[in-house]
Amino acid sequence: MLADLAGKYGGEAFVAALRERDGWPYPGDDKLTGGVADLDDYSACKITRKEDWRDLFVTPFYFGCEADDPSNVWAFNSRANPLAARLNAIFSSDIGHFDVPDMTGVLPEAYEMVEKELATSDNFRDFTFANVVRLFGRVNPRFFEGTRVATAAATVLGQAPERAAAE
Repeated sequence: MLADLAGKYGGEAFVAALRERDGWPYPGDDKLTGGVADLDDYSACKITRKEDWRDLFVTPFYFGCEADDPSNVWAFNSRANPLAARLNAIFSSDIGHFDVPDMTGVLPEAYEMVEKELATSDNFRDFTFANVVRLFGRVNPRFFEGTRVATAAATVLGQAPERAAAE
């Protein structure tokens, strides 16, 4: 693209200079890059196959989502997401927001994605419960002990990976 733009706007002398330098303004000089010789932002990730992207940037991460955000459904849409990925979306309610005068409406508003058949009830359970359990329980399996949800949390943590989002 640089060569095309140089040809269009820079003139033949500029194009010839770029051609001599294999397209680099100053080959071998990394001053223009802040002293960074390797310009591949992802080289340290050692990505060798497509699935590495999912394994590195989907599986280990959890994403807090506002209850009323209609784009939440995309987290669970494995047919639309590359590599059939499901994001670990977590219900992060809007209860504390200035624009929520009645906190009893937040959860029902989030459930609209199920009512509109944009997500399943299992997706909603992952969104509001199971993904939160996985986030805290995989790091500390005893996190929910002594709570009202301890039994249900233990069940989630004992589930086979195919049920878990993004696995």
